[in-house]
Amino acid sequence: MAKFVVFEKVSELIYKRVDKSKTSDGMQTVYNLGSGLIAGFAAAAVSQPADTMLSKINKTKGLPGEGTTSRLIKIAKELGLRGSYTGIGARLFMVGTLTAGQFAIYGDIKKALGATGGVEIAKA
Repeated sequence: MAKFVVFEKVSELIYKRVDKSKTSDGMQTVYNLGSGLIAGFAAAAVSQPADTMLSKINKTKGLPGEGTTSRLIKIAKELGLRGSYTGIGARLFMVGTLTAGQFAIYGDIKKALGATGGVEIAKA
């Protein structure tokens, strides 16, 4: 869900500066790729701490009688904020490029179906 919000917001910012009616189909796809890349970066940054903790909890055994919540709290304390972003570079590359490709396709499908702009979430 967050990826779509970021994608649409970035696309809006681009098309506030560029006349969409004068933009070629190829350039619109490039804009979709760029917006998708930024959306992917945002998604990776938001989900990285939870994924790092999930990896840690799956790799280590808990003490007898230790619950999942207490294990997660213990892992979070051990990692700290900086440690929870371990491996973010590779994740940004992976999620960013995959999301860019997905949104390039999404944008082209929207264009083919004649869909305009994004869904208005809140009036400014």
